[in-house]
Order: sequence, then C-alpha cells, then structure tokens
Amino acid sequence: ITAITDGVLNAHITLLEVLPEFRRQGIGAELMRKMLAQLSGVYAVDLICDPASRSFYQRFGFREATGMMIRRTNP
Repeated sequence: ITAITDGVLNAHITLLEVLPEFRRQGIGAELMRKMLAQLSGVYAVDLICDPASRSFYQRFGFREATGMMIRRTNP
C-alpha cells in the first residue's frame, strides 16, 4: 500500500495490491487499517478504484465521489 500526503490536509492512496494467491486472507484489510491509522490526522483521504472494489473500500468509511483524470495510453 502506498499513499502520498502533505501530512495535514490531503492524502491519496495510490496503490493497494495483494498478489492473487494471497487474496481473501485479510491482508488487504490489514494494510488498509494500518494506512488509515497513519493518516488519521489528515483531513481528506482519497483514492480511485474500479467498481468491483468499491464495497471493499466502503467498509473503511470511503464513499463514492466524482472526479477527473488523464491517462496517457500512447506515450
């Protein structure tokens, strides 16, 4: 799990990955709990996920929001 933060107002969880053979063992949930504990003093914690992952993050208090992004697929 990786996050970028200014330490005060904003944090963005950029990555949470668990290898397929280790999924469904609570590893991702434990990583998320530890990261949120580290970010407990930050006002806003954001992340982007695919629709299939929404229910996982909702368990930790995240809620859906809209946003904008650029993805450069042809370098």
